[in-house]
Amino acid sequence: MRFAVLLPLSALLIGCVSQKSALEEEHWVVRYYDRNHDGVVDFEIHDLPGWADSAWALSDTKYRGRYDVRLKFGYAFRRERVDIPVPKNVKITLGKPPVFITQ
Repeated sequence: MRFAVLLPLSALLIGCVSQKSALEEEHWVVRYYDRNHDGVVDFEIHDLPGWADSAWALSDTKYRGRYDVRLKFGYAFRRERVDIPVPKNVKITLGKPPVFITQ
């Protein structure tokens, strides 16, 4: 009897499983900024519209064409070192980044 109840219930639950998390299924909005106006991207921000504490950014603090800092905005601010080349041939958003901490 237990098997007759558990089998349909487990089949139902397995059918609801997704291979991707909710964050992976959403569409990230990425904006690129040129803070020193030299034509090279030196700041990019990734955000999920409608999600709180989901934004993170990459920053080239030395303006040398490589991101050296990853910033995670949210309840707890995190900063970590990275070494990633800045993207080329992307649309640069005009104006200042929408965050105060960029370094």
